[in-house]
Amino acid sequence: MSHPLSSMLERVDEIAKQNFTPQVVCPTCGERHCHIKHGFYRRYLFAGSDCVKIQRYRCLNSSCPRCTFSCLPHPFLPIVRLPLCVLFAIVDMVQNAQATIAAVARACSRSWSTIRRAVGTGGKLRRWMRSEWASPCLNPARRWSAFTRAFSFAFFPGRF
Repeated sequence: MSHPLSSMLERVDEIAKQNFTPQVVCPTCGERHCHIKHGFYRRYLFAGSDCVKIQRYRCLNSSCPRCTFSCLPHPFLPIVRLPLCVLFAIVDMVQNAQATIAAVARACSRSWSTIRRAVGTGGKLRRWMRSEWASPCLNPARRWSAFTRAFSFAFFPGRF
């Protein structure tokens, strides 16, 4: 019998393969119409070795310090390598003593340290979302781009 987290990761992979691209907005200057496509990079899916292409853009606003950027499709988060729903499931399992970090790591085919970081990140993210956001997963077409931008500024301010 497969673990519920494995099933969740496989389902999130299916969603990610649809590769819904959100509205393209420069995260620095907010320009919506002054950009061009500027290559792509690949990002691994969550349960396996498959990849999806993530489009990069170049901001053409002369006063914007940002050169290139990407708009991650739902369910990808910047820097964090696990989707939002899986982060919350891991936090719930560990905090409610339903599973140990080692058991979750085995179920997700990840290292112990990756899951330990996910528990910390997921806990911080949940506290931040309670004060700032309703769940962006409810309507990713409208909210995902704004959510990932706010997430980046809140959790990784030195990078933006």
